[in-house]
Amino acid sequence: MSTTPVAAPTSERPLPIPTRESQPYWDGMREGRLMLQHCAGCGKVRHYPRPVCPHCFSMESTFKKAPTGGTIHTWTVCHHPFNFFFKASAPYIVALVDMDAGVRVNAPLRGVNEADLKIGKRVRLDFEPVNKEVTLPFFVSD
Repeated sequence: MSTTPVAAPTSERPLPIPTRESQPYWDGMREGRLMLQHCAGCGKVRHYPRPVCPHCFSMESTFKKAPTGGTIHTWTVCHHPFNFFFKASAPYIVALVDMDAGVRVNAPLRGVNEADLKIGKRVRLDFEPVNKEVTLPFFVSD
């Protein structure tokens, strides 16, 4: 029987893999801008980026800069992370936010105590550079 300690498993941070449709969104994140997809057919904004408009089925779209403010729709406090990478951060808060631009965005909420959370609380999107290619969104109190 070995008495050599076993190293704790490590995990790399899961990162998005941009697609043709989502690349402008991720490019905007890297530049510190929220870029949302707008249908060229009916003009409706959509998030997450995807190839076909769910309203008119157009496959044409453009990306436009959007405001970064919004209000909390709901949240969860994660005590048991889905990925080992996040274990050191637990517990952490993930918020679903009704953005002023008319879509809902899901991202970590930082710098807010759980006791201070309430539906309708104003927050704003901020940007965390992870490496030179990827910047991830998170929310902070407005």
